Amino acid sequence: MTRTLFTDVRVFDGSGRDPFPAEVLVDGNRITAVTDRLPRHLRADARVIDGAGGTLLPGLVDAHAHLGFGSTVEHRSPRRDELDAEKALLVAHAGRVLLDHGITSAYSGGNRLPRTETAARKAFAEGWMPGPRLKAASWEGSAGMVEPGVYDFPGIDGRASDPESVSRFVTEMAELDVDIVKLSLSGESAVVQGTSRIVQFTDEEVAAAARAADQHGVWLTAHAHAADSIKTAVRHGIRAVYHCTFADEEALDLLEAARDRLFVAPTPGIIHANLHEAGGEPEPGMEVEATAAAVRQVVPELVRRGIRVLPGGDYGFAWNPVGRNLKDLELFVDWFGFTPAQALRAATFHGGQIMGMGDELGLIREGFLADLVLVDGDPLADIALLQDRHRLTAVMKDGRLHKAPA
Repeated sequence: MTRTLFTDVRVFDGSGRDPFPAEVLVDGNRITAVTDRLPRHLRADARVIDGAGGTLLPGLVDAHAHLGFGSTVEHRSPRRDELDAEKALLVAHAGRVLLDHGITSAYSGGNRLPRTETAARKAFAEGWMPGPRLKAASWEGSAGMVEPGVYDFPGIDGRASDPESVSRFVTEMAELDVDIVKLSLSGESAVVQGTSRIVQFTDEEVAAAARAADQHGVWLTAHAHAADSIKTAVRHGIRAVYHCTFADEEALDLLEAARDRLFVAPTPGIIHANLHEAGGEPEPGMEVEATAAAVRQVVPELVRRGIRVLPGGDYGFAWNPVGRNLKDLELFVDWFGFTPAQALRAATFHGGQIMGMGDELGLIREGFLADLVLVDGDPLADIALLQDRHRLTAVMKDGRLHKAPA
């Protein structure tokens, strides 16, 4: 088994405590020592990585990842209409780009080709294709269960409730071996103007989805901007709630009461990109400025109430490509008032929890999985430096060095 020793590093262990000088030993795929000075007999035969005073972090987690949107910092795809075979290659490519940028785990926010994502999950886990630990997701079920990629967000008025079709959708996705089934409980004004505040599923339908998910052992994720869609998600035990943009007091109270079992990813990255990178003026129905204003009010209140808020900003669009994911950490600081340490804790400690691996992932601690990122510099002084992949001098996943210092 390969043994690797990180020396001359300051360790941010993910718990939130201040960084401390240490040596960290990895044996196989586990951290076996975090100590001031490793005894000589334990140093024997270890590959030594001199951190030169840099910062060693737990591997970072993206809680709303899209590997199938088609665009990375290396390849832009504004069309999103590639053949399925090409889309599969783009998923693999995006996984490698995530790992290049220190994202060692990804919780998927949906993929139009779920089988591609489950295949990538297997390849990444087996190590013959570079990519993060991956929780694979279904495509995003929408009102009336329209086919993948076709969203009209008509709402629930004027159509009969159809819990059987929703239950069937969850079952079919679970049979594809995904980890997560995603439901668009609200519309999305950036896709279909004026729909973010329109509820898309009846209470009866979401209850049916929850029963099916429990039966088949999959997690549910909700796309939920509208206050009533957030409330429905929480009432029926949905595990991860994306956006939470227009949460009212009742929604906040429900989220707080369920804070020990759910996670929120508010996706500031795509909002920032829609404001500053998309080109041209957003049309009024897109609600971009209203969304930005609302989320900047809601997230600090979520944090005040002890709700776990995680980074993951819908990266993968041509104007918001995969590889910029750690922009979210800067926005957590600038928009939401996090300290850099709090932002990093959200991306590591809480990241391990949303991956369902909180007892072995997200901390630099003896016995934990060896997912590690070595940074040239101090991200606690300047969180934005994490966006420069050249400052990430080593990236390790599962005890394997994806990137090593020159």
